Amino acid sequence: MAMRSGFLALAAVLALALAGCSDEEAELAEKAKQEQAELDKGVAAMNAGDFDAAIGVLRPLAEAGNTAAQNNLGWMYFNGKGVPENDAEGAKLFQQAAEKGQAAAQFNLGEAYEYGNGVPQDIEQALRWYRASAQQGWPEAEVNLGRMYDEGLGVGQNPLAALRLFHAAAADGQPQAMFNLGAMYGSGRGVPKNDPEALKWYRMAADRGFAEAQYTLGNFYEDGTGVMQDYAEAMRWYRLAAAQGHAGAQNNIGRFYADGLGVPMDEVKTLMWFTVALPGLRGEEAANAQTFRNEFASEMTRQQVMQAEELAMRCRDSDFMACD
Repeated sequence: MAMRSGFLALAAVLALALAGCSDEEAELAEKAKQEQAELDKGVAAMNAGDFDAAIGVLRPLAEAGNTAAQNNLGWMYFNGKGVPENDAEGAKLFQQAAEKGQAAAQFNLGEAYEYGNGVPQDIEQALRWYRASAQQGWPEAEVNLGRMYDEGLGVGQNPLAALRLFHAAAADGQPQAMFNLGAMYGSGRGVPKNDPEALKWYRMAADRGFAEAQYTLGNFYEDGTGVMQDYAEAMRWYRLAAAQGHAGAQNNIGRFYADGLGVPMDEVKTLMWFTVALPGLRGEEAANAQTFRNEFASEMTRQQVMQAEELAMRCRDSDFMACD
């Protein structure tokens, strides 16, 4: 199942402004203006979390063929906001808008086909809709299409095409594209290996709040890769990523407290961070972390363990905002 945070792709519809037009054109312009005002109202309700109000505004617009309303209503069905979650209904709405050239809906439909959400999984269809959206300059579509070229997913592997698409999306401020450029320059994929250039792109993505880039910068400062080794700076980046739920960063914060790297050693905080990180870790990393956590806890008092578990619960309940 694809992550759903990327489905809120809102498209603005420009109202017609016709000077010196005929009565019929003036009537059309006024109708378009009213429709835009209704769309803005529906989008504002969505952004405010008032999904019932948004549904009441967007559904009539979508039924009348407004593509932005169809796209946003589709997102609400995909995420179960104001309506029961229904991927098939969401994909149908994306399809209606995508076929009329709506770039955000084309991107969303591409993701639906890539991951088989609401439609049968179909990489060729995913490529088709990502391309259509990317040709209109939709940054998220450029990122996904670039990823498919980079990985050779459904298309011949082409790092140069991926690089071009990532640069286009990065120019629009898309942090995933910036992170991907950092990875390509760092590995020399599609471009000569260039560590300073990689660091530049990672930092740009991290400064825009991209958790994986923040975690990567933490690794760089911890290891002294391309920068002076600085445990305090590493911890700063790990904390920023951890606040977004990045399990690797949370685990590393626990390790820093265990070893006294950039912070005073603290057994309770060590166990708290390992406990917070565990549900998000996978595979061998999770197994190793579980073993280490259990061994670490066995050497602590019962009171310390209970305190760490209480802090971990508070951290999770606060959405990682109240952790230290």
